[in-house]
Amino acid sequence: MTLGINGHYSVAERQGTFFYGWVIVGLTFVIQFLAMGSTFYIFGVLLKPLTEALDADRFLVSLGLSSQMVVGALLGPWLGSAVAKYPIRPLMSAGILLLSLGLFAVSQSTKLWHFYVGFALIVSVGFALAGPLPNAALVANWFNRQRGTAMGISQFGVTFSGVILVPLFTWLMIDFGWRTALIIFAGGVPLIGLPAIWAGMVKTPEERNLSPDGDDTGPGPTETEAPSGTHWTLRRALGEKSIRLIAIVMGSGFITISAVLLSIHSHMTDSGMSDLRASSIIAAMTFTGALAKPLFGILTDYLNKKLVTYISIGAQFSGVAGFVLFDSFSALIVAAGIFGFGYGAQMPLFNILVATIYGRRDFPRVIGLMGPIMLPFNMLGLPLATLAY
Repeated sequence: MTLGINGHYSVAERQGTFFYGWVIVGLTFVIQFLAMGSTFYIFGVLLKPLTEALDADRFLVSLGLSSQMVVGALLGPWLGSAVAKYPIRPLMSAGILLLSLGLFAVSQSTKLWHFYVGFALIVSVGFALAGPLPNAALVANWFNRQRGTAMGISQFGVTFSGVILVPLFTWLMIDFGWRTALIIFAGGVPLIGLPAIWAGMVKTPEERNLSPDGDDTGPGPTETEAPSGTHWTLRRALGEKSIRLIAIVMGSGFITISAVLLSIHSHMTDSGMSDLRASSIIAAMTFTGALAKPLFGILTDYLNKKLVTYISIGAQFSGVAGFVLFDSFSALIVAAGIFGFGYGAQMPLFNILVATIYGRRDFPRVIGLMGPIMLPFNMLGLPLATLAY
């Protein structure tokens, strides 16, 4: 390896044969696996025992998850700005530690307000700091041309966590009780998460004298937009037609996803299905959802993004129709797989659309400001499903 005339290694030599951005993809996979699997996915399994232990209505307990979404949405504008401005490792580490503390607090809950403090407050803040926004921002920073592929692989961890952690939590809950299962998860999250963050999280390729995608363009902006110097506000975001359209299309899907994922376990067990069989239905959804993330991510790099969005919505509709029309376990597994295929594409599509339109430098700010805009969609699914039930 030789020095150039300016005393620095050439870009091609610095990039080498392996692009460090794929390490970032792997690490964000792990963090999202932990953050989503230990909160969103296990909530469906926890809903029934929590209502019994806290002597509360299922609707009131489900408000804990909706409240978590409120906290995350309110933090969004600040978090988006913080992710854009400050070092990423301390932010995400604080999130992992708060997730652990919150899960432990929920395990000790004896009253409904205890649960709200532990889950809706502590877990919510932790999830915001270590969840989808900072991880998606990292991937958006490191990739332009291959952003869809990278985003899909990274967010494979979101849905794959349901395949692994829902059955694991169910087994622990059956053998040791839900409180002990939560304590075990509270210990496992920082045990795995903190080393992953500090082992190699790097915010931008420029910090390693690299360029996005490993391209031979030299470090610095490679997108068509100039480095962001504009001031983003909620008012400005609401005035953007693209943001409003993304919110309506993706938000409608999020209502369906949260309603199905978080109420299906309780609905199936109430109908006489065993806990393990009900968990298998969730696992089928999350398995095909996990496969859909990299697949749809790759498709967005090569196909029209509107077409890819239509395919996702169609699969969700077909899956819900299957839940309504069929009763047999095998048919429900098939319906779950189809639904999972559609919903798995939702989050990567959301991030890819925003990153494509607004670029990597404005991405965290725009995503953060979309938190309050998406809030009505995100929080209504489970309460509406439980209230109707």
